[in-house]
Amino acid sequence: MRREVLRMERVSYQERGADQLDGFCLNIFSGEIMGLLPVNSHGLTSLLQLLQRNMPLRDGYVYYRDVQVNSWRGGAAQQNRVGLIQSESGLVEGLTVADNIFVLRREFKTWLLKPSVLRKQLKPFLEGIDIFISADAYAEELSAFEKVVVNVLKYVVAGCKLIVLREIGANIGEAELEKIHGLLKYYARQGISFMYIDFHLDELWRVCDKVAVMANGRVVKILPYGPAASEAVKSYEEAYIGKARQLMYRPAPDESGRISVFEARGITGGLVYNLTFRVASGECMLLQNADVQVIGEFLSFLSGESVPKSGRFLIDSRVITPYIGGEIAVIQELPTETMLFGEMSYLDNLCFLLDRRMPEVWRKKSVREGVRREYAGLLGDVFGKRVDSLSEIEKYELIYTRVAIQRPKAVFCVQPFRRADMELRSRIWELMKRLMDRGAAVVILAVNTADSLFFADRLIRRP
Repeated sequence: MRREVLRMERVSYQERGADQLDGFCLNIFSGEIMGLLPVNSHGLTSLLQLLQRNMPLRDGYVYYRDVQVNSWRGGAAQQNRVGLIQSESGLVEGLTVADNIFVLRREFKTWLLKPSVLRKQLKPFLEGIDIFISADAYAEELSAFEKVVVNVLKYVVAGCKLIVLREIGANIGEAELEKIHGLLKYYARQGISFMYIDFHLDELWRVCDKVAVMANGRVVKILPYGPAASEAVKSYEEAYIGKARQLMYRPAPDESGRISVFEARGITGGLVYNLTFRVASGECMLLQNADVQVIGEFLSFLSGESVPKSGRFLIDSRVITPYIGGEIAVIQELPTETMLFGEMSYLDNLCFLLDRRMPEVWRKKSVREGVRREYAGLLGDVFGKRVDSLSEIEKYELIYTRVAIQRPKAVFCVQPFRRADMELRSRIWELMKRLMDRGAAVVILAVNTADSLFFADRLIRRP
């Protein structure tokens, strides 16, 4: 009989008086890889917190390894030995691989560290998974793929019987993602369970035994593997991306009348080699690279933070000194975390960097009020809200509209669909389409082609 690793019975949980989980039910057995498909992000962060930490419940019970660890009466223990791996590293920089795996455990009591001993302890784990990573490599030197592997090993060594992985494919190429899937199956055969969270059903079926569909803070369906699964989830998908499908399948562009507005010609640096492409007004191009570090180096050249060994950038056929904020704009990865200023008002966030076009914007209140009046109909009743109180969609609308009013000729979107649920993905498609309708060339920089591939006019794939 298979042992139950996790059971959540009718779990209801509130934050600040708002329901995050409502009658959430889920069972995961030993050695099972359970997929979780969030139709929307409602309650997802709370679920991840509850798996690791037993916070007060409004209703329900949580069992971990046959022990009741939380209920509406109170938690039996504060922490659960459940590992969580997200796209971010989760490793301590400045420490080696061996240090991160062995030294940071609560049970580690040795005061005198012997690297040779740690290397010896790590060797059988690496041999078992047939993946080579130097025990002496520092965390900041690892690739995204290696960081996920080290995190899995860290939780296996720590004795976690349930490891949660959230959208790990965002920064990992296809070949390396297959190795991650093989690693999960290897440890699943040893009795370790996994919860694999992703917003794409196709990705989940590549490795999962079954998939739980989560919507509005509860599990609405458990899908066994098979053709019926895709049909079962279609109704949830259509509720959010029906409009986006119309945007994705746009008429093929007329290449004969298009004039390139941005061109990268022979850009070469440490990781980038002889990168050449051009993109036209109103066009969307997907630039895929298997290494997220290459994307970072390209952006550093584009912004002028570093200088390529050779090559040049052109706008309207003229060579430019790269800078961001005028004719070129960049929408960063997870922009709501990096491109908004909580201490500034909504209107000031919207007008940020607008002084490049309108120098008087900060001197004359009437100019900012004019911006408010012009965009009130498009953005809705949001100007009186605090930025940190905006919904995720409202934050994205603020960021993309700020970029649009700067009227850039080329906009670079870095992994724009990361952490985006179905509803948010459809809105991002619309916002990028709005930029293109205003004449901007849109370049998507991504490791994973999910979502972006359907929207782009062209794909350039770099190894």
